[in-house]
Amino acid sequence: MAELKLNRLNIKPFVIAFFYALITIFAVLNHETWADEAQVWMLTKYISFTGLFTHLVNEGHPPFFYLLVMPFAKLFNNIIWMQLICWFSSVLAIFLLWNNSKFSSLTKAVITFSAPFIYFFPTIARSYSIIPLLVFLLAIFHNKTKERPFIYSITLFLLFNLHSIMYIFCAILGIRFLLKNFKDKKLTIPSIIVILGFLAPLILLFKTTSSNVAINFENKDYIASIARVFGLFIFNSFDSFFIKANSLKPNFYSILMPILTILSWLFINVLIFKNNKKIFLLFFLSVFSQFLIYILTYSYHIYPTRIYIVYVIAIFSFWVILKDENKKLLNLALIFIFLLTFINSFKNYYGDLLFDYTPSYKLSKYIKQNIDLNNSEIYIDNPQYSIALAYYLAPKFYLINIHNEKPLKYIYWKNYPLLSDENWRNFFISKRNEGNKKELYALINYNYYQGFLVYDFSEKYFEPIYKTGASLVPSETFTLYKFKE
Repeated sequence: MAELKLNRLNIKPFVIAFFYALITIFAVLNHETWADEAQVWMLTKYISFTGLFTHLVNEGHPPFFYLLVMPFAKLFNNIIWMQLICWFSSVLAIFLLWNNSKFSSLTKAVITFSAPFIYFFPTIARSYSIIPLLVFLLAIFHNKTKERPFIYSITLFLLFNLHSIMYIFCAILGIRFLLKNFKDKKLTIPSIIVILGFLAPLILLFKTTSSNVAINFENKDYIASIARVFGLFIFNSFDSFFIKANSLKPNFYSILMPILTILSWLFINVLIFKNNKKIFLLFFLSVFSQFLIYILTYSYHIYPTRIYIVYVIAIFSFWVILKDENKKLLNLALIFIFLLTFINSFKNYYGDLLFDYTPSYKLSKYIKQNIDLNNSEIYIDNPQYSIALAYYLAPKFYLINIHNEKPLKYIYWKNYPLLSDENWRNFFISKRNEGNKKELYALINYNYYQGFLVYDFSEKYFEPIYKTGASLVPSETFTLYKFKE
């Protein structure tokens, strides 16, 4: 791997990666696990190897990240192992950025301390965290596919099977690889690896749109969906706290920052187009396909981690264009777009240290200290938002899904109707009639930022014994009720 060979006199990439690792590990170790992270861990821990492949159609994600996590989940009970995988991948990505790219030192520094790399990729333990490492490897070997065909094809295969939003990006690079090398018999096996990369996610996830309720919904207002996707992309890219605080009131900040973000992205598109039309086609189609997925399916869930994948593709595009040159305008464009994320850098890093990312950890401590779990039953009606609490209460399964009366181990993405207090009361009365003498509890979601419960539980029948406070994940807020009868 000559391209990755280090110049012994240049220890800067090592030093910077080391200090980057020290800075980011504090947030990683302080970060509370939320639902999407807990789902991967709980799924890979409690499902069989073969069962995982049949379940993935309900997840909507290819298998690589799950397979990467599974050995650690089977061996250990602490999700820190999954967090360290994501953190270490980010450290390696930063090392490659400093060791192998032709960006200026200022550009590399701004990218390193930007929101995606100082907080979101190393801290939020999801498959997005692995994407920069694989994309940077592809950038290194982009023009060396004949010299290093196995490294390139295997990296492409892994990225194909890491996250569905990278499929078009990988497909374009895969087609390029096959067209360049289809006559070379020595590259038959790497070509087969690339073709398998094409096929594997399509076969595994073919029925996802009919299996996953988060995708399988009817969207009648595409204009609103487009506005929501682009609005969330812009605001969440520079200040995701702005959205959470419901601060979308016209002011200097809320007008200036979106304008700067939009103009900088337009400028980046122009620069890529002027410098390399083929790379522009790759960049445009890769980004457009992601927006299309969000508009058609995930228009309500444009999280910063998803947004920043577009930034990673921009780094790839400029990395390949620069080659051995140091074009100041390209560097300045990247510096500016990543500088705009610094508000997100500091707010989210500091916020995760200061506040609860999710209240599930504190709630689990309260439950363990104040409830006799051997003589109690805790029921939930919204398993999607309760899986992090299930992780913190594991390895025993103390949460019971009221819809099927089974312990919550991992999630099936289905529609679970939220029940009124009358529904809960009738259910608990039926448990009493069956001779169940245990203490019965209802764990109910509420939206902290809106300040209302889905249903107003009557204190005549239910005693509220614990209510979680604000968290960085507004959907994971709970009131724990004890049934009085």
